[in-house]
Amino acid sequence: MSDPDESADRPASAREVLADREYRAVFTASALSWFGDSTARAAIIALVYLRTESPIASAAAFAISYLPWLGIGAVLSAITERHSYRKIMILSDLIRLGIMTALAVFGGLPVAALIGLLFISALLSPPFDSARSALLPRILQGERYVTALTMQRTAGQFALILGYAAGAALTAVDARYALLLNAASFGVSALLIAVRVKERTPSLTADKRTNLMRETVEGYTVVFRSPVMRSIALVVFCGVCYGVVPEGLAAAWSADLAGGPNAVYLGTIMVAAAVGFVAGSIVMTWLVKPQRRNAYIRPFALITPLALVPALFDLNIYGVVAMTLISGAALSGTLPVTNSLFVQVLPPAYRARAFGVMQSGVHLVQGGAILFTGWLASHYPLPQVVGYFAIAGVVVMAVIVATWPAQATIADAIAANKVRVAADEHSTTPGSNEDFGEVTIDLGRAPLPTRRPRPTPGPAQRRVPATEPAEHTVDLTERTTELGALPPRSLSHGRGIVDG
Repeated sequence: MSDPDESADRPASAREVLADREYRAVFTASALSWFGDSTARAAIIALVYLRTESPIASAAAFAISYLPWLGIGAVLSAITERHSYRKIMILSDLIRLGIMTALAVFGGLPVAALIGLLFISALLSPPFDSARSALLPRILQGERYVTALTMQRTAGQFALILGYAAGAALTAVDARYALLLNAASFGVSALLIAVRVKERTPSLTADKRTNLMRETVEGYTVVFRSPVMRSIALVVFCGVCYGVVPEGLAAAWSADLAGGPNAVYLGTIMVAAAVGFVAGSIVMTWLVKPQRRNAYIRPFALITPLALVPALFDLNIYGVVAMTLISGAALSGTLPVTNSLFVQVLPPAYRARAFGVMQSGVHLVQGGAILFTGWLASHYPLPQVVGYFAIAGVVVMAVIVATWPAQATIADAIAANKVRVAADEHSTTPGSNEDFGEVTIDLGRAPLPTRRPRPTPGPAQRRVPATEPAEHTVDLTERTTELGALPPRSLSHGRGIVDG
């Protein structure tokens, strides 16, 4: 696993990343799935509303896609760790293809059955997303991985906008066309992954498995016991909690600004959130040198809620758009950096589970923030709700960034993970039965000067040779325990792994 901060002096270009055949397949498959999902979501909301004329039913159809992330998503991610990421992605796509086709063909199903099928389809998002997140570091490393993350997020935002527009247009003709389009996107996605992505062994091999619930808990343990990963998780969770507010309250905020429902204001706020997100990712990835990115994590994290504080002054649409742009850009500016750092300190055997924990947390925090601020806005003036909520965010984020690990702690965590990765690779090498032995980590330090040979002394000068000092060995045992990167039981698996 390469370290972008140490091994690269410039960002990787999109052309370099897309030159990888496997990544092109994953990127195209993801973009198609996101576009199809957005198209189908717009159509399903309209279809359910036409059938029931109930806002609650249509809202439930929209929100059902987030439900699996509120608990069961972590279990599904643990299942993903046991199997081939490639096969998990293909199977998830094929099942969703069948469900969307059934929804399109049997459009007259009862609403309860319709929502039930949507829930089954939504259950496949956690394993697919976790498998993709865990597969990417195996395909791309270093700066190419950071650039790939930005491309994924940018494509996701554009797919969201275009998908909603296409879904609304197709619904005006027939909502089933949007569902068939989504089914086709899943089919193409499965085909691309099957043809272009290589098969790889599961990260959690049979000899390291315990039981599913224990492995699920270990996903949380590996994230929150490590000071570095815990700090990353807190920054990300707090950031999305406040960064999502303008988008989540866009409908109410636009109506408040215009004195009634206003599609132009609504669209402007929604687009501002997407544009800010894309702009921040691009600036941090391609305009900031890799060696400088970590220094921007803490200030950008503070700017995310701080940019929304001026809402207290009851700004007009231009002020709201400006705040949304700045907050979204600051939030997205931290995500590629923290994601890259997260991968560098995360043991490979925990990737799907750890990413599942992070994705579950993001969905839970975003949904909770939108519901909470929406409830407050129904009792108090919306600008005051946003402004005071943002002030609370500044205080919370200030506490989080004040406890951000020192650079030496981060470097130690990366080095300890390199030891584990090297040990795992050695232990899984065919025909390798010997102990792993000592691990040498090149941290880029200047080598010691070569010692000059001493002249051979004459008989009168001969002395009893002094004992040569033993080679100084740094024991990472205690340090690894201090970092808390692995649950205690998991360290006992395999041969030659540094034991905590």
